[in-house]
Amino acid sequence: MVEPSDTLGPWQLALHQAPHGYRFALEAFLLADFVPATATDPLIDLGTGCGVVALLLARRFPHIRLVGLELQPSLAVLAQQNVACNGLGHRIGIIQGDIRQVPLLFASDVFGTVVCNPPYRAVGNGRLNPNPEKAIARHELAVTLPQLVQAAQHLLCRHGRLVMVYHPSRLSELCARLETAHLRPRRLRLVHATTQAPASMVLVEATRDGRHALTVLPPLWVYEVSGGYTAEMRAIFQGRALIPSAFVPKDGYAE
Repeated sequence: MVEPSDTLGPWQLALHQAPHGYRFALEAFLLADFVPATATDPLIDLGTGCGVVALLLARRFPHIRLVGLELQPSLAVLAQQNVACNGLGHRIGIIQGDIRQVPLLFASDVFGTVVCNPPYRAVGNGRLNPNPEKAIARHELAVTLPQLVQAAQHLLCRHGRLVMVYHPSRLSELCARLETAHLRPRRLRLVHATTQAPASMVLVEATRDGRHALTVLPPLWVYEVSGGYTAEMRAIFQGRALIPSAFVPKDGYAE
């Protein structure tokens, strides 16, 4: 069963989600916003879920061709439906497939941009959600960080860019894996719930065969002290979008 669509106002998008499976959260908007304005064609979203990031990026970059790769058949079908109902089938292709099998699915060095919101938690770290869709989205049951980085290295052309959202507790591991794969971190931004809270997410952009220094951007605050979204978060939701009433972070278990 699929719920009636959520309307992402300024984005002019309608999105359907299953009521009890994995549902996108604010990471999707943060990731789509963090992709640089100089993103190059074509672009692939690894682990596209219901297709939300690919759809947001299709609106941001009206001339870029996109591919969404999704392991879980139920989510891949949902992504295809979302692409079709938004009239973007001519620009976004959804493929049901395994990130670990990327070399069998795509030629090497063909994508200018790779984006990804991967599972953050290693198996055995944290409580495993009993819902399979949520468990695969949050824990490395179907793809590990080394396998993800290897896939991005295979897909990206020289000077192509990987843009991803990850958990700060594994930032040192992420950067080490990226450097080993000749994906040099270019920009980094920590995301905090409030000015007093530790970082809960990190946004990273890396370039294949890059030679630049890393730029650490100012932190991004999600909530004001009053509990409402900050002005920057409201701007991100509105197209830089629906302002969600309640997004549960991927690490949360309250869904």
